[in-house]
Amino acid sequence: MHCRYTTSTNLKDSDLIENALKGIPTCIPYDRPRQRVLLNLLQTWSHLAEEYNLEYWLSYGTLIGYVQRRGLLPHDADLDITIMSNDTPKLIQMSQSNFSSNYKIKVQPQWHFAGYANRSYFYGQGINFVAPNGRFVDKETNRHVDIYPAHNFNPFYSTNSKGDKQSENLTVYGRWYDWLSYPRTWTYPLKTCYFSEIKMLCPSEPEKLVEIIYGTKALTQSDTKCVNGSWI
Repeated sequence: MHCRYTTSTNLKDSDLIENALKGIPTCIPYDRPRQRVLLNLLQTWSHLAEEYNLEYWLSYGTLIGYVQRRGLLPHDADLDITIMSNDTPKLIQMSQSNFSSNYKIKVQPQWHFAGYANRSYFYGQGINFVAPNGRFVDKETNRHVDIYPAHNFNPFYSTNSKGDKQSENLTVYGRWYDWLSYPRTWTYPLKTCYFSEIKMLCPSEPEKLVEIIYGTKALTQSDTKCVNGSWI
């Protein structure tokens, strides 16, 4: 029997998150509530993915936060993770289970099409995204975790997956949604990491992934700063 997440966190998780928030700067009045929602989202996702044995790893802006400060970037509005695209059926299974009264999972109906340009919006189903394969959403605030795909093949050259066969490279979206291939060993084996004190899964070489997508400066510098009470 699957456990159910009827509250955002249990007491232990709540204490952990409140402790983690003490180390995250704020700039505007609503920063702290937003940061709290995002960390609750990530904590609940971590439990749910472990329950369903779904492999994922921190990616994109969230991975920058891990590399720079081992946690949430103070200005982040959402979170990013990546899964192997052929694991998306597990995501569908999760979305169809009654796992929570506070959260929902939306899966892009055309997730099996490689590339956002080959997909459509399905506003009637609440699918207002095309690049991620899915979203893990807080129902009250609509804050979310974007769930991006990684492929065992480069869609620019081929539309045929190698299925379960491992390749030397993985291919993901680059910063501008172009295809980016990199050594598989930069992701696997996945490692346990702690993001704002939350137990998560990280790629094996997080710094290399941040550098190849965003450049060397992203390893240590943020492009968003608090100036006179505003994020710019």
